[in-house]
Amino acid sequence: MNAPQPNQTAPDTPTPDPAAVAVAADGAPEKKTAASVLVDLALQRYDLGCTPDGDAYAVPRTGGNVVRMLRGGRSSLRAELAKAYRQQTGAIAGQQALADALLVLQGTATEAESEAVHVRVAEHGGATWIDLGDAAEHVVRVGVDGWSVVTEAPVLFRRTALTGALPMPETGGSLDDLWALLNVTEADQPLVLGWLVAALGWAHIPHPMLALLGEQGTGKSSATKNLVQLVDPSPVPLRKPPRDADGWVTAAQGSWVVGLDNLSTIPPWLSDSLCRAVTGDGDVRRELYSDDGLSVFSFRRVILMNGIDVGAMAPDLADRSIVVNLDRITEDRRRPESQLATAWESAHPRVFGALLDQVRACRTRMPSVRLGTMPRMADFAMVLAALDQIHGTDSLTAYSDQANSLALDAVTSDPFLAAIAEHVTARWEGSAADLLDLVQPDGKPPRSWPRSARGVAGVLKRNAPALRSAGWTVDDLGAHNRQKVTVWALTPPEEVREQHPQPPQPPYAQVTALRDAGVAGQARVSPEATPASPTPATPATPARRNPLTSTNGGAGVAGDGYGPSQVAACPECGEPLAGPGYTTRCRPKHEATNLEVTDHVA
Repeated sequence: MNAPQPNQTAPDTPTPDPAAVAVAADGAPEKKTAASVLVDLALQRYDLGCTPDGDAYAVPRTGGNVVRMLRGGRSSLRAELAKAYRQQTGAIAGQQALADALLVLQGTATEAESEAVHVRVAEHGGATWIDLGDAAEHVVRVGVDGWSVVTEAPVLFRRTALTGALPMPETGGSLDDLWALLNVTEADQPLVLGWLVAALGWAHIPHPMLALLGEQGTGKSSATKNLVQLVDPSPVPLRKPPRDADGWVTAAQGSWVVGLDNLSTIPPWLSDSLCRAVTGDGDVRRELYSDDGLSVFSFRRVILMNGIDVGAMAPDLADRSIVVNLDRITEDRRRPESQLATAWESAHPRVFGALLDQVRACRTRMPSVRLGTMPRMADFAMVLAALDQIHGTDSLTAYSDQANSLALDAVTSDPFLAAIAEHVTARWEGSAADLLDLVQPDGKPPRSWPRSARGVAGVLKRNAPALRSAGWTVDDLGAHNRQKVTVWALTPPEEVREQHPQPPQPPYAQVTALRDAGVAGQARVSPEATPASPTPATPATPARRNPLTSTNGGAGVAGDGYGPSQVAACPECGEPLAGPGYTTRCRPKHEATNLEVTDHVA
């Protein structure tokens, strides 16, 4: 083998440069290793930090809101350091030098105070911050005072290979452009709007899974793709269902919105994974190339799926879902895919701006929302209630009715629960073993049938919320008996209705608007809700033909066009709990009672 000539440089030896030269103790120049040069480059250009989960990242000192994770693909710090080393030295850093440098930087990053890093949407200081995903790292700030595009934000974002760019939002948009491109009925539009507003406006609340169902030719995939692109664009907006729970965690952690295409069934493991992702999922795995190192994954995601018929959902997933059935598109209404793509590209910036207006209006109205009862997805219900006040719709009632219907489907589709409904026709008390004997079929039971008393107890505990939503009462009476066996009490819906008839509706509304709601004025009061008010009430304006249309980008800012659905009244004197003159007319009476004065506005 020929030895290298004196004027040649070994392939793995970087070209000397001022940054790679140090001074030894005797004053003679000393050459730095490639790993030392890489560490110096990183410390000169980046600030280091770590997430609460322990993942190290770097933030460019030149500005920006997007972090570089120390390890990863093309957007990682490893790739940028390799590029910077080549630019400065003219040589290529070896794999071992990069690994050594990153190990030193990781140890340095863990010394910093942890700070959360977000995917697409973050909340801080009473406002929502949305990463546009563009090269300039623009961020949209949405607050009660409006929305704007900024280059500096108090929050940090991370991007993955699944992060696409949102368009620059335009003012003056209308939701008409959105509904013209989605095959969603007018009755379901408020629910879809609520899902979009919650996904764009709130990062720390559970978001229900939106399921678009329909036969072939109803535009399920197109609608799913457009909805994903509105909130969290991705090179792969539609994905096939994962094969197992590990594949789900890997796919879901890389994007804010997960769109699953063409589901035919939802197996139990996927149903459990979807439920955890709605309320907050996490996983712990062994770190790569280590014996005892652990990698922690924790996230909450917005989920969208479509299919022809996925069957009856598990009760816990049904309680976290919104189901929208799409109508068939007739041949005279069908449009070419190329035409739809062009129309969507043109309307996307305006629709995005209109949705930001809705987020701002909803954030403004949220402090005035009071719910008489709190459903399972209480935060999302608050969003729907605020949008109902803004647009004069009734999506909260539709959401509640749909939840009860899905729960009933879940109960009737389970063979064991269906057998309980068949055999338990009056109030019944007994142990889980007694219940198993009561409903045991004559022939061979189905595969999902519980085989023991413990299995029956597990079925009752898992499905008790769904049974209650379907009208049953399910009570665990404990094991305070001679046999020390848990006793269950079941009452079918028919007997529950006979024993506890529904009382007449009180004057309190499920949703109450306070006088300071909105930014443009007070909430109007329906004359029917204030029979004893000496001040003339302003009648509520009836809803327009398409109440979800925003012609100027700010529809429903204060709700003056439609007013609240109902307004609570004082049970003592009939005065409204919101409105002018409340202090002098009614407040002294309330101060002497047990009513919550904090719910009233002077």
